[in-house]
Amino acid sequence: MSNHYLTSEEHLPEEPGTETTLQITDAETKRIFEARVRIAREPDELTDPSRLTVVAGPHESVRKEWYVELLDEVDAAGINEDLLRRLADEQASTSNIINTRSNDLKVVLRYLVESGQYESTAAALRKIAFEQLATERPALLEAYESVRTEFESDPLRDALSERE
Repeated sequence: MSNHYLTSEEHLPEEPGTETTLQITDAETKRIFEARVRIAREPDELTDPSRLTVVAGPHESVRKEWYVELLDEVDAAGINEDLLRRLADEQASTSNIINTRSNDLKVVLRYLVESGQYESTAAALRKIAFEQLATERPALLEAYESVRTEFESDPLRDALSERE
């Protein structure tokens, strides 16, 4: 990835230095993506600055040099894979119990179990939640599927990494 990015002036936040999501283009590869960033006029205002050419004008012929610090990349579907990866990593060492603290939900889930539609409230909740996510947020599930494989045990990968 290059250290030079492009964006349109219309995408800039009103206040330089504030954290924002910005659509940018990698100047070398021409890949367009969104990222959570900070921008500034001077490189010393940022921790890890990269060049940012800001184009403006009716034909985008006016160019201004700014600096950008990429915090997290957000994919085209709005999925922050760095956040998803961090959460998956944290989950490996924490409880997998989800507590909704909802009397209404508990009653409905118990009804589904006692009427023979599901084996347990946990199974009902998992099935319903994943079906809803598959319908409403398929990009999130696809991104998680690719991140999840990084955390699955692979005996061959484990053996090779132990040798290094």
